[in-house]
Amino acid sequence: MRTKTDIRFFVDTQPTQVMDALVAVESLPEWSTSYSDIRVATRDRLRRPQRVFVRAELLGSSDLQVLEYDWTKNRAAWTVVDSTRGVRGGGWFEVSDGVDGTDVWYHAELYLPIPIPGFLVKRTVRKANEVVAESFVDFAERFPEPEYYEHV
Repeated sequence: MRTKTDIRFFVDTQPTQVMDALVAVESLPEWSTSYSDIRVATRDRLRRPQRVFVRAELLGSSDLQVLEYDWTKNRAAWTVVDSTRGVRGGGWFEVSDGVDGTDVWYHAELYLPIPIPGFLVKRTVRKANEVVAESFVDFAERFPEPEYYEHV
C-alpha cells in the first residue's frame, strides 16, 4: 500500500534553528514516536548524517531500516534504502523564511507491504504524520535546549 502525505506548518524560530533540529537525527525519537534506536553510520563533510540505522514502528510492527540522507541549505531529504519488512519510500522537510519565523513543508511517501485495507493504512499514516509535524514544531522551537546551571 502506497501512502503520500504533504503537511505545511509554521515554526516560531529562525530557519537555521529548524535545520539544526533536523540535523540532530539522534533526537528523532523525541518528536517522532515511529522511530527509536537511531544510529548514525556516516556523516558528510559538514557533519550532517548521511547513512542512518533506525528501528521504525509501522502499524504495530517493528522494522529495521537504513535511511540515506541528502542535505541542502533548506532541505533535509531521506530515502529508505533497506528495510527488514520491505518498506520503500522516503520524504523531506523543506524550510523557508516566513513572516516572523519559518515555513516548513513536510512530505513523506511510503510503500508498506502490509495486507491491511488501503483506507485504514492511509488514515493511520496521515494521523501519525500530523502528530509528527506538531511534535516537531515544539522540538524545533526549543532546540537546542538551554542548559540550566544552579548557582552556588
